[in-house]
Amino acid sequence: MQPFSISLFATTGDPEGIRHVDKSNWSGFGVVFTRELFQALKVEPGYDRAGVYILVGNAAEETIYIGEADPIGDRLKSHVSKKEGWVWGVYFFDQNHKIGKTEVQFLESELVSLAKRHDRAILLNKNQPTAPTMAPAAKATAQAFLADMLLILPMLGINAFTAPKLADLDDQVQPVGSDAEKFDTIVVPAREEGFRQVFLNEHCWYAIRINAKHIAKLKYIAAYQVAPVGAITHIAEVKSIKPYNDTGKYLVEFKAPATPIVPIPRLETSHTNMQSSRYALRDKLMAAKSLDDVWD
Repeated sequence: MQPFSISLFATTGDPEGIRHVDKSNWSGFGVVFTRELFQALKVEPGYDRAGVYILVGNAAEETIYIGEADPIGDRLKSHVSKKEGWVWGVYFFDQNHKIGKTEVQFLESELVSLAKRHDRAILLNKNQPTAPTMAPAAKATAQAFLADMLLILPMLGINAFTAPKLADLDDQVQPVGSDAEKFDTIVVPAREEGFRQVFLNEHCWYAIRINAKHIAKLKYIAAYQVAPVGAITHIAEVKSIKPYNDTGKYLVEFKAPATPIVPIPRLETSHTNMQSSRYALRDKLMAAKSLDDVWD
């Protein structure tokens, strides 16, 4: 693999605002934006051109929606008014006009296939787009464009299209400790926005990987707030556990709003990994002073 450079330009000086993405030796161009700043996109490069886009949300896991349009701006406008569940997005177009409607249809189809294959995010697309019939030269151009996109996306924090590292292959819920088969609680990692919007306000959590044979055991759900909090802070009694659409994962509904508890922090010396959910015993959790006490 050859070295390359990526430039990320904050157009207003705000690192969370609209950003331009450029890669060395590539005619493509990307624009990163938040939902709240959509109106400002109208003057951005590529808004009125053919392109492919990815909309990203953060709940229990990264959620993505993949689309294409010509022009891309009109389609994004409809997503702002109608599609829920996304917080920010990125779109890509070709500055040399070599990527048109057929090529972006190909890009959309390939990205959806990759997301399904690697299963690292909740894919909100309901259908598998059909790959268009293309001349060999046009397909080669689109494939080269996609290859550069796949180098850029992980640097933007989107890992849905790349194979997981060996250490991340087993992302099922992990019970650990000497009493691995004794549990009544599932502890889920939660990002700030999803935690406040879903766990606290909607009194549920999704989409969780749970072994179906363990559903009857689960009576409680606890939230581990990821950095900068880095602690288990809330717990709720489970009302129901239902399949979440056709994702193979589950929606957990609460009997009542989650209750705050004395925070159970992950210490700097901790060996407990909270990148995925874990089973636990409620009594042991409530008595714990740190994460390692929950799963010793």
